[in-house]
Amino acid sequence: TGRFHEGRYLVSTDAGMCGLWQPEHFTHVGSLEAWEDNVSNPAALGGHIRAGAFVPLNVGGDGAFQVTVRVGERTAREERYTLVSSEPYLLVSASVLALGGLEQVGTYGGGAEEISLPSGRYVARVHLLDWKAEPGSTTEDGAPAEYALPDFIVEIHPEVRQADAYRTNVETFERPQ
Repeated sequence: TGRFHEGRYLVSTDAGMCGLWQPEHFTHVGSLEAWEDNVSNPAALGGHIRAGAFVPLNVGGDGAFQVTVRVGERTAREERYTLVSSEPYLLVSASVLALGGLEQVGTYGGGAEEISLPSGRYVARVHLLDWKAEPGSTTEDGAPAEYALPDFIVEIHPEVRQADAYRTNVETFERPQ
């Protein structure tokens, strides 16, 4: 077990979704069949979300994304460029979390980032940022500048009291009506 350190990570997915999860919860996922039954199946994934073992970073597509994970609040700069924020998700840590593409969940996929977070119950909110809207955020060739904001910020806080309801949807954000 270690102390939490804020981090910025590059994660990618070819399975349409990234996430933050409790690795111990998915040790039984050691084959493609187990992954399909327990992770890529939306009903099964919803059960893991309800258990606090998985927080989706889901924008409905493949790609590579910069993700900042922190215990604490967003900065004023980050808030200014936030497009949308999720409702709170329950996140239960057994001392280490994993961050990566959906295909990396379980022992079958591997290669996810490891993040130390003391054991306990947390509330996680996911924020999608429009980092390109900030002046100077891209280089002349359109790549992110050195100090560009990330695509996602996952804001984590210790659970002070159990909420009446946490978000349990596989879709991270509500779609505009």
